[in-house]
Amino acid sequence: MKVIKRIFLTSITLFILSCNSDDYTGDSPEPRQIQLKVIGRGTALGQPKTIVHPKTGETLEPDCFLMDLIDPETGNVIGTLQDCVVNSETPSDGTITSRVITSINMDGRGTIQAENIVFQELQPPYNELNFNTSFTPTENNVISTTFEFEGMEGTVALDGEVNLSNLGQGIVTFNCNFTINLESY
Repeated sequence: MKVIKRIFLTSITLFILSCNSDDYTGDSPEPRQIQLKVIGRGTALGQPKTIVHPKTGETLEPDCFLMDLIDPETGNVIGTLQDCVVNSETPSDGTITSRVITSINMDGRGTIQAENIVFQELQPPYNELNFNTSFTPTENNVISTTFEFEGMEGTVALDGEVNLSNLGQGIVTFNCNFTINLESY
């Protein structure tokens, strides 16, 4: 019986000594960071769509505009970008504020979806309806990612121009620069 007690006490002691609050984390991967710069460019016809918000499950019926996704370094088309305008407010000061869900689909790499409150300000000449458009997020605005970007969070910022002179026919011309900062946790 003494031998069993000694074995038991020795085992317990070893277990206690091997467990401590300084858990080994040497094998855990470093957070992965990606920064991408892309351009959404093109003339697009607005298409009404029904989409489901990936985080809230809310059913939305925005007007969506599909355009080419351009690599700014090479000028090559590397995918598509779709801006879905969920709603817009047009105060009397010549500005537009829109809730937009942007889907950036990079061929062979995956998709990044972001939700923004985009500010558009009319620029001269006013009769051409050219707007500067921008959004600079201060916190995570990425709502969905796939493939290479799966599980990453971060920000998608926008700085560019849109031409709304043919909006009556549902046509918008885009030239928008996006800066994407992602990190895995």
